[in-house]
Amino acid sequence: MRLAQIVHCADTDALADDPIAAGLEAIAVGYSLRFPNDLENLARQFEVFDALYAWCRLQMK
Repeated sequence: MRLAQIVHCADTDALADDPIAAGLEAIAVGYSLRFPNDLENLARQFEVFDALYAWCRLQMK
């Protein structure tokens, strides 16, 4: 649920609603600039989302 909240805020430009959303948005924009091909972009971003998911799980302990 935590990851979903971060992603939702980043996707809907509600960056003020979550302190991590702005960072995720910055990373996503940076990846889009570096990798304009959508499939390559997504494949490379999976590591970021996996790491963020792992961090979210730590917050639950």
